[in-house]
Parts: sequence; structure tokens; C-alpha cells
Amino acid sequence: MKKFLYGAIILLVIALVVIGVYLFNLFNAFQSGVDSSYEGTDREGSELREEDIDPSMDSFTVLILGVDENEARSEKNNMDTDDFRTDTMMLATFDKENDEVKLTSIPRDTLAYFPEQNYFDKITHAHREGGPDNSMAAVESLLNVPVDFYVRVNMSAVVDIVDAVGGVEFDVPFDMKEPNSNDDGYTELEEGKQTLNGEEALAVVRSRRVDTDLGRGQRQLEMVEAILSRAKSTGALTKLDDLIKVVADNTKHNMEAKTIRSLAAYYSTNDLEFNPTQIRGSDYWNPGNGAYFYWANEEHLYTISKTLRETLGLEEPEPYDLINVRLMDYITPYQYVDDYYLEEFEPQQPAYFMQEGYEPQFGDGFDIPESNPEESIEGEDDPDAVPGGGQEPEESSEEPTGETVPEESSEEYYDDGAGQNNGQGGQFDEQPATEEYNGGTGGFEGENRSYNGV
Repeated sequence: MKKFLYGAIILLVIALVVIGVYLFNLFNAFQSGVDSSYEGTDREGSELREEDIDPSMDSFTVLILGVDENEARSEKNNMDTDDFRTDTMMLATFDKENDEVKLTSIPRDTLAYFPEQNYFDKITHAHREGGPDNSMAAVESLLNVPVDFYVRVNMSAVVDIVDAVGGVEFDVPFDMKEPNSNDDGYTELEEGKQTLNGEEALAVVRSRRVDTDLGRGQRQLEMVEAILSRAKSTGALTKLDDLIKVVADNTKHNMEAKTIRSLAAYYSTNDLEFNPTQIRGSDYWNPGNGAYFYWANEEHLYTISKTLRETLGLEEPEPYDLINVRLMDYITPYQYVDDYYLEEFEPQQPAYFMQEGYEPQFGDGFDIPESNPEESIEGEDDPDAVPGGGQEPEESSEEPTGETVPEESSEEYYDDGAGQNNGQGGQFDEQPATEEYNGGTGGFEGENRSYNGV
């Protein structure tokens, strides 16, 4: 009996030593992986916050940036990661009080203000013009919400993460045939609920050949939820070392190791609800050359801003705190914005959605009816124009025009409460649950920088 007891104790000690060594190595691998993928920003913190935050205690935001990059494309075009546009942009707001993550998907062609460049452009271009810093600044100007952290992933990360967690269950909405992650073949999928491997999951989040970029945005929201749910399962947690390697090889972020450990501990011990939305808006062709943009609905922007700021414990915004709302009649892409419009200008009348008798459309910005993204053409005549869904062609070095947004015209502007004005120029196509506009005053002076890339 004593020999059996001694033997059991010895085996237990050996097991504890082995587990201890494994955990020690895993911790070191985690630290090494986080350190190697860490990429700080030039920002010391968001100017929209008055105090520093503690992610282990406070609600906070993470901007998820997906770039359509792989090694072959980088070598072929001699491009660094910062030279790529973002095909995916989501703001994840972690609500610590309600154990909820609010996911805000921002369509890639959304017209947004770039503070550093001082002009409006498609938000997908922000990353190419200035990396994650520029993307964070563009999202802050669009939503008037602080962006605390970012995570940037390439297409290989989707493949490797899904494979590392053993695949994800997903309801594929239609038959698909998409280029694989190396652009040397295709991945084919049939419609229906099924377990996807990494390449198949990538095909789902990249495809927009049947619907549009808005439809793709909704699928990306659903895929993020599916991956997170799978990653939390018992089987997936046994593959933490594989996941650490994926993070180290395919992502960049500005979160310290202690922040990620705190987030992982919180996520693994709490049942979080995911509450997604996608910014509503209208198709917009700029006058002059027909360049396409996605014009975000001003009321929805304000409603999202109000909800997220409340979640973060910040003051309720005024509608004209959002530059897209304040300058809705004076936005001209690629023209430098005069200081008067940035610092002093404010419309004489309240925003149309704040006028008496107006019926709010969007609830809290998240709990709203499903949109119909297939009805938006998203300005893309031929999504297949760039083989393999590749990067857009290299653009001219022509700078945005030096002309500023025009001073307030003597022509009287009105807002009839339905989001319409009597400005000249831009053309809008109405979208479900959005307002129809007749455009602003500005014409397009700069180069046509709209392409058919994915």
C-alpha cells in the first residue's frame, strides 16, 4: 500500500512539473508573441477622453482592421502592410457593465474626414494614407467616439485562426467561388449551414460577387461572432499555443501583454452578448466625374455615437459634434477643409432628425431592423475587375486640390426634416431605412480615386 501511495505521489509530482513547465513555456510564448506583434502608435491616447482607462475595469474600444494582404501580393507590388487599404473595419466596444460587445461595422467606401490630411475620403484609404493611426483618427471623426486600441489582421490570420480552433459552424448564404489566400486557386462553397475550415471562412468574409460590400460587412460581423464563440469552447482553449503563433505571425496591435491577459481572462469567465450594427447610408456619386462613395446616414451616425459614448461613460454628444452632420451640405471629397468650417461654422437650424415632429428611425443604433444590403450597388460596376479580388491599381501622385470647402453661400439652405436640401451637385440613391438627399454644394476637383478593387 505504501509503495502504491509513493508511486502515486511521484506520478502526481511529475505531472505537476510537466504542467508547470508547459504553462511556463506557454506564458513565455504568449509574452513573446504579444511582444513581437506589438506595434505602438504615435498617439498617447484619444483626445476624446479626459482620463486614462484601465481595460481590466473600464469599458473601452478596439478598432479591428482587416487588410487584404498576403506575402505574394506584398512581394509582387513591393508593398508594406501600411500600403494596403482596409477591407474590413469594425469598432468593438466592450461594455463591462452589461457584459456586452457592441460591434459597429463601417462600410469601406464610407465618406469620412481625415484630420491629418484635412480632407474627406473613403475610409478604406485612411490606412494607406497613414496606417492604423490614420484609421483610428478617421473613425473618431466619423463617430465622435474614442478609439482606445487597434488590432490589424491580414487574410492569413483568418485562415490560421479558424484552423487553429478546429473550424467554425456557419450558414453560407449562397454558393461561392473565391480566390484562396495565396491567389493561386479558388475555394468553392455551396449554400447552407456547415463547418468551415480556414480557407472556406476566408472565402465567406471576402465574397461580394453576389451581393455587395454591405452584405459582406454583415457576414464579417457574423463570422467574428462565430470565431469568438468557437475560440471560447473547451476544445479550442487547448490550442492556445497555436493561437499565440497565429497572433504573432499575422497581426499587429497596440495592446500590452497585461491588457490582453486581462481581456482574455474577462472574456473566458463571462458570457458576453454580441450586439452588431452596420452604418446605414446611401450610394453617392460625386458630380463631375461620377466617383462613388457611401454617404453615411447622419441620424444613424449620431445615434450610434450617443449609444457608444453612454457605454463608455462619456457625455452625450450634440449632433453637430459629428463633422459629417455639421458639414452635411458642404462636404466635397479631396478638397482641403477651411479652418472656418472646422472651428467656427455651425448650421443655423438644428439637424433634421432633431427637429420637432421628426420620427426617430434607428432606436439606439443597434436594435434596428435588418438592412437589405443587396439593394445597394455599392458603386462597383464589376467586382471581378481586379483578378483575385486584389489591391486597387497604383494611383496618381496628384495631391488633393488646394481649394477649400466653399464659404457659406448666399443661397439659402433649408432642411425639410426629411434630410433634403436644395444644394447643387451630388446624387444619392435611397437605401432601406435611410433618407434621400439631393447632395451638397461641392464639385469634385481632385483625381478620380475610385477603383474596382475588393
